[in-house]
Amino acid sequence: MAVSTLRKVVAGVLALVLAPLTVVSGTADAGVAANRYRMVTDFDAGWLFNYGDASGADGASYNDGGWRKLSVPHDWSIEGKNPPANPFSQSAPSTGRGGYLPSGIGWYRKHFSLSGVPAGRKVFLEFDGVMANASVYINGTLIGTHPYGYTSFRYDITAAAKLGSDNVVAVKTDTTSQPASRYYTGAGIYRDVRLIATDPVHVGQWATRVTTPNATTVHAETTVVNEGGAAASVSVQGVLSDPGGAALPAVTTAAKTIAAGASATFAYDVPVSNPKLWDLANPNLYSLATNALVGGTAVDDDVTSVGIRTLTFNAATGMSLNGKNVKFQGVALHQDLHGLGMAAPQRAVQRRLAQLKALGVNAIRTAHDPPSPAFLELTDRMGFLVLDEFFDVWTQHKYADVGDYATYFNRTAAAPTGTPAVPGASGSVPWYQVDTTSVVLRDRNHPSVAMWSTGNEIRDPIATRTPLLTRMVAIAHSQDPGRPVTQALFRPADSGDVTGATRTIVDVFGGNYRPDEVIQAAKTSPARAGLFTEMGTDTSAWATVRNNAVVTGLFLWTGAAYLGEADGLWPRVEPDFGLLDGVGTVRPIGYSWQRTWGAPTTSPPATGTTANRVLLSPDHSTVSTDVDDVSYVKATVADSAGRVVTGSSAPITFSVSGPGELVAVDSGSPVQETFRGPVRKAYQGVAYGLVRATGAGTITVTASSAGLTLGTTTLTGTTAPFVPCSGSCN
Repeated sequence: MAVSTLRKVVAGVLALVLAPLTVVSGTADAGVAANRYRMVTDFDAGWLFNYGDASGADGASYNDGGWRKLSVPHDWSIEGKNPPANPFSQSAPSTGRGGYLPSGIGWYRKHFSLSGVPAGRKVFLEFDGVMANASVYINGTLIGTHPYGYTSFRYDITAAAKLGSDNVVAVKTDTTSQPASRYYTGAGIYRDVRLIATDPVHVGQWATRVTTPNATTVHAETTVVNEGGAAASVSVQGVLSDPGGAALPAVTTAAKTIAAGASATFAYDVPVSNPKLWDLANPNLYSLATNALVGGTAVDDDVTSVGIRTLTFNAATGMSLNGKNVKFQGVALHQDLHGLGMAAPQRAVQRRLAQLKALGVNAIRTAHDPPSPAFLELTDRMGFLVLDEFFDVWTQHKYADVGDYATYFNRTAAAPTGTPAVPGASGSVPWYQVDTTSVVLRDRNHPSVAMWSTGNEIRDPIATRTPLLTRMVAIAHSQDPGRPVTQALFRPADSGDVTGATRTIVDVFGGNYRPDEVIQAAKTSPARAGLFTEMGTDTSAWATVRNNAVVTGLFLWTGAAYLGEADGLWPRVEPDFGLLDGVGTVRPIGYSWQRTWGAPTTSPPATGTTANRVLLSPDHSTVSTDVDDVSYVKATVADSAGRVVTGSSAPITFSVSGPGELVAVDSGSPVQETFRGPVRKAYQGVAYGLVRATGAGTITVTASSAGLTLGTTTLTGTTAPFVPCSGSCN
């Protein structure tokens, strides 16, 4: 999914800080200051793509003239080798667990210039996520390889890049080893990429940690590294801006001498009067600009979004946000957006979150892998709590999934890892410690992140799990002392977790589908809060949550339908889970939970029986050229009164004229059918055409079906950047 287009307002080298710690950037309404010293380039546009392996594609002089032009984020698996041909295959190596979609090797190349970067700068290339086994080359030199598709990494490309001439980056992605997961993972550079140029003296990667020890104090710690050739006298200045953008008085630390090749940590407090707290209803965001000064002159700056809030967990009272008791009214979510795959625009993700919020959902479990920075930007802005989960497997495969994370979990990480050093480690470390460290460092400043989960239904025996869990909890506590750690345990009583070491290692006792065992473990001395990390959708479970103070809430399986986990279900390519279907239609169980959670009630549309027309309605009438934007144009097979004919599966043909394009077609159908091209069968009377602008002006969308009156609607195309919503959204 794409990072907010607020980070893409200016083409080329942007005057914004886009390091992963920057949750919201360049937004006056969120009070986020613009960067003035660090140079960041949006690197999403201008890529070339080749489906399949290509010998020599890592080389600078390789002839890529015939490759397909595109922008990332890009998921090549969801579209297949020859879109709009159907990419699904019953014999796909990914099997039904991967949604019967293609896997293998894909190459990306991009030619770029560093002519705008002053001499002497350090240059980094940062990826928010590449699926999977990404090998990154600069001008033919292998910079590094990163196996896990859900974690971010940043490579120093200074030595391999050339300031005075053209450069080429080549990225090989490899999902050949299959099955690779129990659900659809996508393939390719499916998250954002950026180029960062800094002074040799700069704030380190994910090195700023911001906490709010009380409502009137923002505490910050940051590490500055000196990669120059001489010692430097360095101080740090913090400038906090309120949600309206007004800057508070700056705070400057005492100077420290940092030797060449060394680093130093600085800490400071910013007093805040009349604070505007972050909560679920009013997700107020401050911003903190952390400036690195050399001899009193600013040379680098890092901008971090800040939510002033307290979140506590207690065995007697459960969970409290800003002193008020609150329960997780949560759902688990996989990361695919149906026909958009894993490379979903921010508008599409925002739409899904808004639909869930309308059902009363206030929390998301990122099942079962770390989310993108862009996703957490939205949960910060929209007022959700997040259970940020690390892994679906540890050392043992759940099935014969030879390509899943168990293959890499304990494998020694190859340098450079693209991430900061693992705390307390010396020498080589396994990948699980690298990835745990990077997730915590990257995501710890998001006010929406309530808790870490070390894994989901891990099948390793408890003797194996105990030291691994102990290490992961220690890493999380070291880098983020104030946030609790849990785990979504599998049959905790049977697995020895209720009476064994697990109960005292985790801060909050979590378990799947065994509520009585969670309550038993949580109440056993020393007592701790408990959490139903995964439950079915029977609404009776909420009474147990409500009637037990020790239980902090639950996460339902699931919030929305997802691709994969469909072995043996062909031609279905997804299971039958979700309060919403794949395009956001509320299912009956969704309405039941809406009533249970006390959200304002809504109702399904009226139904008819005799179809005579197609009605078109866009969810937004204005759509941008920005890749983060898309309008969901709903085609309803309707009767003469405009009521949906839910029995219709008529093929709908979409067409677009004017400055617009059809990005995908979709429906809530669980059965294999291409998401590309102009035609999609209606499912329960509904199909969607997803439209993006290609320029400014009037876009006309039509939808036709044999024997039915043509449907038409217009959109206004704009070149303005997409701006994510805040608070109540649609």
